[in-house]
Amino acid sequence: MSAISKGGALLGLTAVEMMAPFVRMVIMTHLLGGFELGFAAALSAVYGTVEQVTDTGLARFVLATPRDQYRQALAVAHGISVIRGLVVGCLFFALAHPVACMMSTCDQWTSFASLAALTFIRSLENLEIRVYERDYRYGPQLLASILSHSCGLVAILIVGLQTRAHDALLAYLFTQCIVYVIFSHVLAPSPVRFGFSGPLVGKVTRFSLPLMLNGTGNAIMVQGDRLFVGAMLGLETLGLYAVIILTSYVPTSALFRLIGPICFAGLMNSSGRPDVFKARLKLYSRAIPMLAALYAVGWITLGSAVIPAVFGSRFVVSDMQMTLVGVIVYLRICRAEPAQSLLIQSHLTHRLAVGNQIPAIGLAIGATWSWMYPSLEALLAGMAIGEVLALCVMYVMARRVWTGAWGEALFWNGSLIALPLAMGLFLEEMGPAIHLLPRIGIGMGIAVGLAILALVLILPLFRHGYRREQPIEHTPKMQKAVE
Repeated sequence: MSAISKGGALLGLTAVEMMAPFVRMVIMTHLLGGFELGFAAALSAVYGTVEQVTDTGLARFVLATPRDQYRQALAVAHGISVIRGLVVGCLFFALAHPVACMMSTCDQWTSFASLAALTFIRSLENLEIRVYERDYRYGPQLLASILSHSCGLVAILIVGLQTRAHDALLAYLFTQCIVYVIFSHVLAPSPVRFGFSGPLVGKVTRFSLPLMLNGTGNAIMVQGDRLFVGAMLGLETLGLYAVIILTSYVPTSALFRLIGPICFAGLMNSSGRPDVFKARLKLYSRAIPMLAALYAVGWITLGSAVIPAVFGSRFVVSDMQMTLVGVIVYLRICRAEPAQSLLIQSHLTHRLAVGNQIPAIGLAIGATWSWMYPSLEALLAGMAIGEVLALCVMYVMARRVWTGAWGEALFWNGSLIALPLAMGLFLEEMGPAIHLLPRIGIGMGIAVGLAILALVLILPLFRHGYRREQPIEHTPKMQKAVE
């Protein structure tokens, strides 16, 4: 029952973090006009970009710290979080005017400047409820997430009905952030402590600085395209693109929220048992490409019908756009895990950082093509090329620690990409001749095939890898890696 409750809490947290942006976008698409929706998307993209660029992975550092140093590591993480919040807040304020001039009109700079306060407020959260992931405890995070997002959605609805402007998004962001920070302290078992000195400061610095470079790559991957669309194709097009992003990329963030802790904790807890570690690594190397293929095929199958039905008839997406986005999503999921968990567990964050810079190449290609041939298809095609390159580089970076399953992961990632590609090209070729029900039928056939494949190839590994779950122990090898 304990395992079921822990798994249910993680699934619930994933569902909340996936549904909240979806509901938020539905509200904005029905309350805001084209320009205001695009401006709200620009605000969201700028905020997400700066947050990801300056992400130092402090909670991950505490997770990877031995239990006898847990309190000290948590205090240092809180101290660095506040310093980061102040620095990033100043950065937001300094860049507000030029960013406003680039994305919309200069007189809107105060909206961008207000994000500075948001960053500082977020830095005051108690990280302890996130560190509970070490012991598969997700209940406090789930409760804080439900309460904060619920309050934020009420705020965006009230302000949106009154103003019909991008102020609704700001109301959501501030309300959600403040409520989450408050409940992170209420639900934590001990009061927050701030540490600004000690031997762990150097360790957390060496751990976190490469992750800022990694955050730059993630920001380019997740937010940079939106900045380019807004600056080059206009805020109206950015509004459409934001809807595409929401329905395709944003749910993958929730998916990462699900598979990330599973992979990290699973590999961390089995590092002292080579046979279990290898079984789990093989399990993740097979299961994640299958999950990515299922997700991408589902998006390609249903996206073009669901988007106009939910967000309004003005949002129309072509089958070619659907196919390109599906391929990009597939590659991003495959690139994330288990490579990321392996590199973080081994404290090879500099390799992770390098690997996550590669999508910038694809974004540069896509920006060049969209400048020459102004369209979303041109940008997406370039981004797909960048994701292929990034996947290859990430596999090279993680090969040394991908013991016993590297070749297998490479095989499955390379093979299963054929499913979303074939589905997308088939629908593009058929055009309007193929209706929704036949699309769903084809998609369901692929899903059943993947389910059968999973039962044959994954179930035996699951039984072996999780037959005797043990409490976390820091082995001498892990202790040496942390030090």
